[in-house]
Amino acid sequence: MLWLTATPSHAQTLWKDTQAGASLRTIQQQFSGAAHPTSPTMLADGSRELLRLPNTPAQGHAFDALFFFKQDRLTQVSLELQEKGGAVFALQTFRDLKSAFDAKYGAPDDEQDQTFDTATGTATFRSASWRSGRTLITLSYATAAGKLVVLNVAYRLAAERKTDDI
Repeated sequence: MLWLTATPSHAQTLWKDTQAGASLRTIQQQFSGAAHPTSPTMLADGSRELLRLPNTPAQGHAFDALFFFKQDRLTQVSLELQEKGGAVFALQTFRDLKSAFDAKYGAPDDEQDQTFDTATGTATFRSASWRSGRTLITLSYATAAGKLVVLNVAYRLAAERKTDDI
């Protein structure tokens, strides 16, 4: 009898041929430069960053690729901008990436653009999301007091759409 431990053939591709549900070992083999992060991030669903691949090029920019796992299975890959250049540079990068995603996937399924005042100054949050098969791709940008907080792209399985109640 032959036992295989590979990801099922129906698994959904997230980013760079990574498959949702892949094991930590599989991702380590796929990205030999990935290492355990010194300060791992945890997501709201309980997924934990177990691997980080530094200086990953995407659309002419340097990102860190963060690999999130839950119950030893890959749930999300996020790319975080690592280049320094401030909020204006990051906003232009957001626009460039959004244009690239628009060209590849069409108009976003969802967009948000919020600006609000805080005690330390103006804060801005922008995001756009696209679906590719069962993968949800979300581009996010946030600033506070004129400084970049985060610019990232998250790849994860999209929640199943329920139509029974409609």
